[in-house]
Amino acid sequence: MTDVTHDISDVRRQVGRRAFKAGEARVVTVTRAYDASLDDVWDACTNPERIPRWLLPVTGELRLGGRYQLEAMRAV
Repeated sequence: MTDVTHDISDVRRQVGRRAFKAGEARVVTVTRAYDASLDDVWDACTNPERIPRWLLPVTGELRLGGRYQLEAMRAV
């Protein structure tokens, strides 16, 4: 069973501002460390078979410059 309080406490959140050519933007950074190798974490974030385990199903091109879409959840 997942310990939600522990999971929430493991996440670092930071709100700030960043300058762009078009002007200033608000930026939200969410950071979490995992007890896994960099390659394993990258695979979990880019492998369409693993993404639905922690987010939503994804379709498209998971590559630099590719386009993808998270599939909407439907209540039944």
